Amino acid sequence: MRKELIPLPAELALERVLQGLELELVAATDEEIVAAAADLGMDLAMKGSAAFLGVLHSRPRRVEDIFDPDSLRDEHARLIRERDPD
Repeated sequence: MRKELIPLPAELALERVLQGLELELVAATDEEIVAAAADLGMDLAMKGSAAFLGVLHSRPRRVEDIFDPDSLRDEHARLIRERDPD
């Protein structure tokens, strides 16, 4: 009997979990899905919510597909100015 486990890459482990939940997710009502998203802190009313990544469209391949780069850059600059006011 083998004593050591072979570690799985995180993506493969997640894929297996999602496959295990697939039938349960398909059978879930909209209300159950909204409640689960709320428990995870996801705002389904927000355009571009992470709750919909890979659900409505294929997974985005670039950060620009999810976030507005200009607003990210502005927010980063603001945080740096607040941290180092000199």
